Amino acid sequence: MEQKTKINLTIDEKEIEVEEGATVLETARQNDIEIPTLCYHPALSNWGGCRLCVVEVDGSPKLVASCVMPVREGMEVVTSNERIINARRTVLEFIFSERNHFCMFCAQSGDCELQSLAYELQMDHLTVPQSFEEFPTDITNEYMAIDHSRCVLCGRCVRACHEIAGAFVINFQNRGPESLIGFDFNASKGESTCLNCGVCMQVCPTGAIYSRYRAHYAVKGHKKEDWEIVESFCPQCGLMCETVTTVVNNNIVKIEGKLQDDASRPDHGQLCYAGRFEPLKSNGKRLLKPMVKGANGTWEEESWDITLDLLAKKMNSIAKDGKGEGVFGLVSSRCSNEELMLFRDLMAKGWAGGFTDTLDGSYHRTIYDASRANGNSLNEASWKLIPESDCLIVVSADPGRSQPVISSLLRRTVLENGVKLIVIGQEDTLSPWSSYFIPVGKGNEAQLLKALWAETVNSIVPPDHIKYWKAVSDEAEGVSVSELIQNCGLSEVAAQDFHEAAKVYAASSNPMLIAGEDLIDHNESSGLKEVMKLAKLKDLLPGETLRLIILKPNGNSSGAWTLNLASNNKANGDKWRGGMILLGDEDISGSEFIDSIDELEFLAVVSPYFPEALADKAHILIPKPLSMEENGSYTSLDGLAVCLKKKILQAPEGVKETWQTMMELTNRTDFNPDYSTWTELVRKALDEMKSLFPNRT
Repeated sequence: MEQKTKINLTIDEKEIEVEEGATVLETARQNDIEIPTLCYHPALSNWGGCRLCVVEVDGSPKLVASCVMPVREGMEVVTSNERIINARRTVLEFIFSERNHFCMFCAQSGDCELQSLAYELQMDHLTVPQSFEEFPTDITNEYMAIDHSRCVLCGRCVRACHEIAGAFVINFQNRGPESLIGFDFNASKGESTCLNCGVCMQVCPTGAIYSRYRAHYAVKGHKKEDWEIVESFCPQCGLMCETVTTVVNNNIVKIEGKLQDDASRPDHGQLCYAGRFEPLKSNGKRLLKPMVKGANGTWEEESWDITLDLLAKKMNSIAKDGKGEGVFGLVSSRCSNEELMLFRDLMAKGWAGGFTDTLDGSYHRTIYDASRANGNSLNEASWKLIPESDCLIVVSADPGRSQPVISSLLRRTVLENGVKLIVIGQEDTLSPWSSYFIPVGKGNEAQLLKALWAETVNSIVPPDHIKYWKAVSDEAEGVSVSELIQNCGLSEVAAQDFHEAAKVYAASSNPMLIAGEDLIDHNESSGLKEVMKLAKLKDLLPGETLRLIILKPNGNSSGAWTLNLASNNKANGDKWRGGMILLGDEDISGSEFIDSIDELEFLAVVSPYFPEALADKAHILIPKPLSMEENGSYTSLDGLAVCLKKKILQAPEGVKETWQTMMELTNRTDFNPDYSTWTELVRKALDEMKSLFPNRT
């Protein structure tokens, strides 16, 4: 690596050595010399628009913006004197006078950079005329509101939308005093193509873009010294996005991404709406104490010991009578690896359960069948490789619903790199960024994908170096592309897009395929098998990795499936007499399992919320904390990384941690595990993951 030249300069009479290319502002902050800023953000490009960071260089009468002024050898910088402070205060007064900045009515009061600058520069009144022009407020979006009266036109949101989110939705509109921040072609935020990632809100230095879910009281009247900042990651979808959460009095004030200006993550640390806003919602009535259904069918609170004794006694009895055949377990893939492993061991070794599955077990069976047919040793690709691809094929997926950051990354790759995006499915979920859309009805995906890899085979000179080329090309000899296209009912236009898409894929050297939930949401795996064959026509990535990303339905689906929580066979509900269901924070009302447990003799449910959909079927309810109220490890989307998540909130008083509940139940069985503390449990889960996948990090 080429070593950068070092230069010497002086800032406030302090001699400093720094690498060439740095700005005065960056150099000052690296040496604990504070310079106020407003339009500057360390994760964004420098702009020099607000002029609050002005400094004096080499005694020049003209002050310069330090955020865009590069350092040079022998430079002498003064960051604060009477002339500089007066200039900054004047700029600040003009900013306040241009819009209606009334702090007492603002949700951001107490956490506002503009307000803090006013205090710092002792600006307690205006000496210039104030504008009272009316500016609009946009509340058309579910998550964020835009109050243009509080906007200082710093451009941070514009640059963040372009440089971090890669969405290019926000820009300036109008001119002069009528200038505003606009979305798309002057659309409201609710009507725009905004993905609601909220990065614009995170970098906004004022209350111009603010959260509609934010607890105002948690900011006003509280000192920042009392705030608790917790760094963790979001377990919602398996991408392990890093989070920085502000907590006051055990209430979440805000959740932000850990923004980065380097290439360590292709998303630069942005969050999606699911990670930033959804945890602020409530999914129902919290279950705070164990409950037992009385003889008259009403729920009554009971002590922990009595409830766990009743549960264990009933399950032990069913397990003994039926030798395990009558016992089943059902678990959410939103639970941590430790919860999952404990639940699995309790069901299989404590009660010799005849069947254990996850709520998304049907997805696992589809992937399992397809992988077995195509070589179990092949790994899935990482979503982080998307920006490096020269062709993207998305099959029956809506990443904006399941993994929104991937949707943002796809859009960015298309807009910035000119990559062709091919969408196959019932609808074009990535319009208008898709280059080709091939509509295909559900159930016909396999035929269309077979036609696609067959046409690809026929249009490429056989590359002998590709490991699986011959196996797929031999199969292509008996495939009639025209017949398959006709069977799929493609229109003339769609058929033309199909042929063009095949040419693009055939010519690509580094493609990536993405298979979505709609392709794997049933036990029929033919569509996924054909996707894998299509991926095999290109070189494998290092580590025997297929050029394929499979979008999973839940944040820890990979962890649950790796720990063998999902059965490879369908359940036989006729064998069930009693069982236990461990839920995360999801709504189970639409689950396929509900109708199959009507005749159960006994059912216990462990859940953070009162399970309305199971209230008539269950006999015992056990409370558990939310994922934000517990520590735990989670497995990444590709299944090759495990991260330990810190708890952010304290659980309600009296609610035991899930692992403690599972251990107390285990202690009421004949099973004696080789772990009894939290530390031992974490180590056991990590060791098991490592033994199953040696390359796991």
